[in-house]
Amino acid sequence: MNATVIARMDGVRSSVEVLEYPTVSISRRPDLAAIAFYAQQMGLRLRQIRITLNDGSAIIEPGMLQFSRGNITTNTSAGGAWGLIKRVIERRFNNESVFRTTFHGTGEIYTEPSFDHYLLTRILPDEEAIVDDGRYLASEQGVETSLAFKKNLSSLIFSKDEVVRTRINGNGWCVVQSPIPASDVLRVDLNNEELRVDGDIVLLRKGVMSQQVSNATNSVVGLATSGEGLVQVFRGTGQVWLAPAEHGYSQLIDLLQAASNPAHTKPTFPNRKKSLLEEMIK
Repeated sequence: MNATVIARMDGVRSSVEVLEYPTVSISRRPDLAAIAFYAQQMGLRLRQIRITLNDGSAIIEPGMLQFSRGNITTNTSAGGAWGLIKRVIERRFNNESVFRTTFHGTGEIYTEPSFDHYLLTRILPDEEAIVDDGRYLASEQGVETSLAFKKNLSSLIFSKDEVVRTRINGNGWCVVQSPIPASDVLRVDLNNEELRVDGDIVLLRKGVMSQQVSNATNSVVGLATSGEGLVQVFRGTGQVWLAPAEHGYSQLIDLLQAASNPAHTKPTFPNRKKSLLEEMIK
């Protein structure tokens, strides 16, 4: 295997690694060679998760397993009758599976490769992590997930984010899916502070903090003249993971789609002041 370990986190009796393959090879499809070449130049890479157990246990979402080796037993359940009822109710609100697969023993577990990005984080006993629904992928046993409903009325009414998210708590490592590389994620530490975020660029938050939606400025005049609207406000102690480049990536995708298809609708961008160069070539 020529994959490279790009991230690793150790648990009590297990460890998790993110593997990345160096090339995109479509050797059986010569007609797709050009696409594979440009994908390679753009940095597109296949990645997968490897979990190593040392008489330990790990939980992954069903359908993720590619293969395992060693003395490992598996068990797929929803946590008993009450756990099944709870998971069925939760399934009506989020995109996660009703059942979870638990692996126990000694050996290695490999997930299906994909072009997704993966983030590793450690959940401590006295904190919880909140992520967008469907982003949770795997964790060390001892880490639990549940629904996190928006409690603040302003967040529920005015925010464009999902009403329901996934709460992760317990003790151990956890894997979540990310739309951008881990190197592009900005981790902001808060110590009984306030963080204001304009836009849906929050990937994960953990610690003890509240979230609500508020005006970008405190005065009516400032709200009318600043050009800003509502922002997410986080207060407390913990860490917020941001994807500041996500909107730029989305605009690039729109531009590439428009370039490859002249009939494609022109991309729409937020109102902004044009640069001098743009005014000159207009």
